[in-house]
Amino acid sequence: MRKTTTLVLAAAVVLTVGAAGTVLAMGSTGTQPAQQTATDGGSGQTITVAGEGSASTQPDQAVLRLAVTAEGDDPAAIRSELASGAEELRSALSEAGVAEDSIETSGYSIQEPPRRAPPREGGESGPDLRGVHSFEVTLSDTDRAGAVVDAATGSGAEVESVRFTLADDTREDLRNEALRNAMDNARGQADTLADSGGLSVTGVASIDATGTNYRPVAYEDTATQAGGGTTIETGDVSVETSVRVVYNASG
Repeated sequence: MRKTTTLVLAAAVVLTVGAAGTVLAMGSTGTQPAQQTATDGGSGQTITVAGEGSASTQPDQAVLRLAVTAEGDDPAAIRSELASGAEELRSALSEAGVAEDSIETSGYSIQEPPRRAPPREGGESGPDLRGVHSFEVTLSDTDRAGAVVDAATGSGAEVESVRFTLADDTREDLRNEALRNAMDNARGQADTLADSGGLSVTGVASIDATGTNYRPVAYEDTATQAGGGTTIETGDVSVETSVRVVYNASG
């Protein structure tokens, strides 16, 4: 008679024996569900687990979103003011040591501003139009972010956000480290389950990288003034990933 054993990671220890086979559930916390199915004869026995891994490092890239704005009733006058403001911003960034190819236009619009409450009787209404010319500045030296913020605001531009992230090569290295950690986590779960079920892990049948979560560090209105200049403290950038691994087992 064939006997089937199923090992499931759950929250309590339960042992049930019946004519059709044996089901064993073992308690554990902080791990993903894992399942192992075995048949007598040593063929087709597998252990399936979900492993999680993460890795973090200091950012090596800062991305600043800056904007030149203008308001009024005359579109031509707004365009002229935006052009003048953009020229002043680029000049200030150049003096701060920002290379021209590190500055990109990310948006340009002239439109009616968001609706506001109607003015009181006798009061003045707001401008009919608002123009915005947005820029994205990428820095390979994150320590210079504060100085660039000062240069931008000194030219009259607005700072919409500052985000600390990773260059493409660094990001890929960090993801690979997280994947290795996830595989180590999965193998640890599989070994624990195999020992509990009287089995041994003999190899990997399949691997599925189920998802990756990348977390840059974003700052909005969090810069602090120190000695007349802006300083921004950075945190680690992290990557979290998960894998689903099917292991071959024997016993």
